[in-house]
Amino acid sequence: MKGKNKLSFINLNKKNYLGKGRERACYLHPEDDSKVVKVVYKPLENLNQNELEYEYLKYLEKKDIPFSHLSKCYGKVHTNLGEGYIFERIKDYNGETSTSFKNVVMNGLLSSKLEIELLNELKKYLHENSIIFVDVALSNVFCQKISEDNYKLVLTDGIGGKRMGLKSKLYLYSKLFTKYKVKKQLKKLDSRYKKVIKQGIEAKTRLLSE
Repeated sequence: MKGKNKLSFINLNKKNYLGKGRERACYLHPEDDSKVVKVVYKPLENLNQNELEYEYLKYLEKKDIPFSHLSKCYGKVHTNLGEGYIFERIKDYNGETSTSFKNVVMNGLLSSKLEIELLNELKKYLHENSIIFVDVALSNVFCQKISEDNYKLVLTDGIGGKRMGLKSKLYLYSKLFTKYKVKKQLKKLDSRYKKVIKQGIEAKTRLLSE
């Protein structure tokens, strides 16, 4: 990927810790706050998410796909916690870390109209560029504030395949299969959005009328 990492080894500690998913933990890069480092903390899952995403992003880059709604990956790095991969940190125009779209929807931080506009913009981008968003959790989507009154959604996790195998290869080499999968996942994304709205209403964190 662009911006090849020059560091061969970095130390990560608790103060760098940002959060974790099913297989990986995410840390703020200790020497560059515009980047994060993702390391595997549950190797027994053997999902190889770091490698899968890196290879898929390299594939998209070779196809000259714009990264307007994707977090960039800068390659592999060795850490005291094992092998890691360096990714772009998604920040708002004022330098603050962007919040997840799940948090936005759960808490009604934006109007329903704007949420739908942003979601449709993301779906159009994924459809037009045949990008597979395989893990459609809204926590894998960040809502980036790019100016005082403008936002966009950025995928930070969950693209490409879920694990190494035939399907992950088909995503790279079969246009027909990829188009089918993209369409299927976009429907799932809509369903997940509606589910999070319901969760927010039930938790009384999201207003019923806006």
